Amino acid sequence: MSSVLALKRNSTTVRYCFEADAEPGVLPRALELLAKRGLVPNRVFAQAADDALSVEIEVEGLATDTAEHVGRCLGQIVGVRAVF
Repeated sequence: MSSVLALKRNSTTVRYCFEADAEPGVLPRALELLAKRGLVPNRVFAQAADDALSVEIEVEGLATDTAEHVGRCLGQIVGVRAVF
């Protein structure tokens, strides 16, 4: 199990960055964690190269404890490999 980097861009924006297996279900599972909380990401970037998927997701409106919890949940998604 790996962790996911949660970078505070400013007081209200968080950027999650992670690398995962290039499998069809990884990105929807990551976005579902936000959708369950009624959040729409400001920005989503995903790029597949060979067998790896690099993902960045920016979200506004998360309290610090919620941002950390979402980061831990993202790190538990099957296929998430590492933080970059």
